[in-house]
Amino acid sequence: MTPRSKATTPTPPSRPTLRLLRHLLPHWRRLLPAVVASAGSELAAAALMATAAWLITRAAEQPPIASVSLAIVAVRALALGRGALRYADRLLGHDGVLRAVAGFRIRVYEALVPLAPAGTPAFRGGDLLTRLVDDVDAAQDLLLRVLFPAVAACAVAVAATGTAMALLPQAGFLLGLLLAVAGLCVPALVLALSRRSGRAQKAAQGELAALTVDLTQGAADLAAYGARGRADERARRAAARIAALERQGALTTSLASAVVVLLQGGATAGVAWLALRAHAAGDLAAVHPTVLAVLALVSFEALGPLPAAARRLADVRASARRLADLFDTPPPVTEPPPADPLPVDEPLGVEITDLRVRHRPDGPLALDGVSLRLPPGRRVVLLGASGSGKSTLIAALMRFVPYASGSIRVGGRDCVISRAPKPGARSPA
Repeated sequence: MTPRSKATTPTPPSRPTLRLLRHLLPHWRRLLPAVVASAGSELAAAALMATAAWLITRAAEQPPIASVSLAIVAVRALALGRGALRYADRLLGHDGVLRAVAGFRIRVYEALVPLAPAGTPAFRGGDLLTRLVDDVDAAQDLLLRVLFPAVAACAVAVAATGTAMALLPQAGFLLGLLLAVAGLCVPALVLALSRRSGRAQKAAQGELAALTVDLTQGAADLAAYGARGRADERARRAAARIAALERQGALTTSLASAVVVLLQGGATAGVAWLALRAHAAGDLAAVHPTVLAVLALVSFEALGPLPAAARRLADVRASARRLADLFDTPPPVTEPPPADPLPVDEPLGVEITDLRVRHRPDGPLALDGVSLRLPPGRRVVLLGASGSGKSTLIAALMRFVPYASGSIRVGGRDCVISRAPKPGARSPA
């Protein structure tokens, strides 16, 4: 069974999501075209509906065909452009995001390497695997399901508000106000409500993964001690908690989406009423009330994914904190300062002098004053009872554990820093 360590992980940084985003920014040249295509497809969809509304309303007046020919061409171009931009959005978005996540996964693995094997007991095995797989995949959701929809919704809201303001200022003000409520206030409320449940769900997923590993690897021990039933019950409780948190998140997202739909209806009705009143007063052309009503209706379509994006952002923030734990956990053994590479075409000797090792700072000495000299070509057999320090000596030679005093030299050079890292020190990642 995977041992549970009593070591505490460092406090994560105050803005782990921004830190996660900085890890992905080196791939901005691939991500920027995808963001532009995503915003362009939503703008093309809104412009298509508004232009089509103008064309239908204007055609009802039976004008000369030349006066609507430009609108006919625009409708066709926007319809084709919307499909092309949506395809480019999916293609470029997934290509750029998958490449960014692949590079980030390598950085996470590089941060794990200095921790193994002495530092990894700070995380249970199944939970560590969850961080490496599921939490890293959250970086993909940060881009595809949070950042891209937010940029597209902002572009559509600004364009729709500006167009409505140019046609009828009071209608533009009302539309902009309700778009701000639906695009800012509602997602912010969802994020606030989902923040605690997102952290709890990620912790429960890591706990369930760790319990699954324990049930698999420790099945024989659990059966021998009659503890299989209690272990199964703990796993079932963890799974039930995850399901309850998922239902809670789905309910929050559904209610927020319903609020967006209500705001959409209210904005459409309000803008239509203001436009009809302005038309009756002779301040607005006959085709513009229909255009404004349709524009208000379709502008909220881009805001529809934002409640789900806010809920996903809460999960991403929880994953970012868990990944920050990995980056901020100090390695048990610090790397030596840069030096010239050892020669590879000649044999090297190993010299251990007065080596003392403790597995814990306040623990007893596992090795006390061990000295050993191995000239090139010599072989030495380590003999001793279990617990005498044979594995500890090999671990010190492999830089798996720090040592309190003494030295280890290979080819006449120090290969291990003979002191443990300071508490609270952070890894270079």
